[in-house]
Amino acid sequence: MKNKHFLTIIVATLAISVSAQQSVHDNYIGVNFGGGLNSMLYKPANGTQGLGFGFDAGIHYGRFFNRTVGLGVGLQYSWANAYATYNWNEVTTGLTHPSNPNTPYDLTTGFTNFVERQNVGYLSIPVEVLFRKALSDRAAFIAGVGLSLDLPIQGKYIAKSGSYSTTGVFPELGPYTVSDMPEHGFSTYTTTQNAKINNRAKVGGSVIADLGLRVALNDNWGMYFGLYAGYGFTNFLKESMTDEMIMINATNPAIIDYRGTFDSNETGKANLIRAGVKIAVDFGWPKKVQEAPAEEQQLPTVNDDAERLAREKAEQERLAREAAEKAAREKAAHEKAAREKAEAERLAAEQAFKRQVETLDVHFGTAQDQLTFNEGEQDIVDRLCDMMKADPSMRIKITGHTDNTGNAAQNLSFFGMKRAKALKAYMVEQGVDASQIECDSKGQTEPVADNKTREGRAKNRRANIKFL
Repeated sequence: MKNKHFLTIIVATLAISVSAQQSVHDNYIGVNFGGGLNSMLYKPANGTQGLGFGFDAGIHYGRFFNRTVGLGVGLQYSWANAYATYNWNEVTTGLTHPSNPNTPYDLTTGFTNFVERQNVGYLSIPVEVLFRKALSDRAAFIAGVGLSLDLPIQGKYIAKSGSYSTTGVFPELGPYTVSDMPEHGFSTYTTTQNAKINNRAKVGGSVIADLGLRVALNDNWGMYFGLYAGYGFTNFLKESMTDEMIMINATNPAIIDYRGTFDSNETGKANLIRAGVKIAVDFGWPKKVQEAPAEEQQLPTVNDDAERLAREKAEQERLAREAAEKAAREKAAHEKAAREKAEAERLAAEQAFKRQVETLDVHFGTAQDQLTFNEGEQDIVDRLCDMMKADPSMRIKITGHTDNTGNAAQNLSFFGMKRAKALKAYMVEQGVDASQIECDSKGQTEPVADNKTREGRAKNRRANIKFL
């Protein structure tokens, strides 16, 4: 059996990409392999179903009628798995036991964490309409949708874990219950069971679809990476069965006939389902151009030479246009980079100047509000005026300060504010809109030097600027 499966897999690797072709190719043939969800959908009467994983592989030929639409057909092998879990008791009454045919009995079958796996291998013949969209010279998006004829070729069910028990009750003999006599078919069993289910499978049909990306490796060979899905819209089981999953053999009571989910009355309908990822390698080629018979071939004429020269001239003009467009793009990119660099330098210089402005202090004499610019300070204030005139959205606050000479309240409300307004008046004279400037006074509350010395008091009589 293992050798048979191995040979089946070897044959299956002769598989195809439904969707792998270069955008210029009209024909292709390839091999593919996919894996993922590959199972059966059914509903057991007394258990729960679990989906399983499997693989798909096949060969395929496709032909595109134009750059967008084509048709594909192939042969694909699939291996599907599903699980059923049982925890229940089943009672069948009025049976006749082979060891005592004159006394009817009732058979109780109990399942405890009993897990059965079903395997099905089937061949599919997919037929798809293909759609193609070239993304570049080397890549194309491919999608396919169609139908598949599914032909089951092998299958089995295997009890993987858990146990089942068979117990006999003979009502005519009184409360006579038999549960530990395996020679009469009554015992608890943990051994695995298996059987083929070919007799329950029939030909079915599925709707299929796939999509993915094909990347060219060279002019003919390519790799495909994508997703696929399929659903069997027909029931692949034959007529419904009426027998229970487990019965005592009609001729030998020591043998238990285990029929499995698909060969019993547990379910009468199962549908194939598959979805997963697919990789493929394919070989594509364009359609053959039929050559004209030798007698119909003509030698080049003057008109042919003229057409050739016209094509060469048009090609030269096209190359010249492309070169000019490339040079224009490079020039535009260079100019843009230069503008961006200049703007960055301007912003950096502006930020540096603003920091310089905010470190500037304009000083005043005792109880005075006349501006006394030190060397270079007036140039800074004049440059700030030019910036504010160019940018009406710019706002500043001028704060006046005093030393501790005189009355503190008067220094706060009068002298400090006068010094701020004096600097504002100077800037307004230079053309700055008065609404761009706020004035404030801190009086003697924020000294920058010791008021006990004359030099310190001179430093404290000042006005400074902050940007808002």
